Amino acid sequence: SSKFVIDQIAIPLDNRLSRKNVRCLVAEPGNVCSSFLAGLNIPLLDMLVMLVFMLMRLLGLRRFTISADCASAASVFLALAPEAELDPRLKYYSCASRLGAPSVATAPLDYVPETGDFLIKKLDVLMNK
Repeated sequence: SSKFVIDQIAIPLDNRLSRKNVRCLVAEPGNVCSSFLAGLNIPLLDMLVMLVFMLMRLLGLRRFTISADCASAASVFLALAPEAELDPRLKYYSCASRLGAPSVATAPLDYVPETGDFLIKKLDVLMNK
């Protein structure tokens, strides 16, 4: 998936571009409740999805950010944090408490150096065409 590819190229790109003051860091917004079902024109289904998302959050699954405000927490953190506090080997996750207070959590990036190098070489070929 595209998320896997981003995880694989983030570290090699950061290594390459940080010398030019460009950082490559990965933020993930969590599960956001959107109107993706609106085309079905079944308002009850939209409400049911929202209730399931809220139940998941109440059960302690912090990655159910639900709103755009909570989902943007990791990206805002990355934009405002001092560069010395940022680590390209981490993924920054937007989270929400049971009551919806936004926060940011980190976890090591699932990175395979051989895969990252392979993908960067493929990107270089595309850029040179």
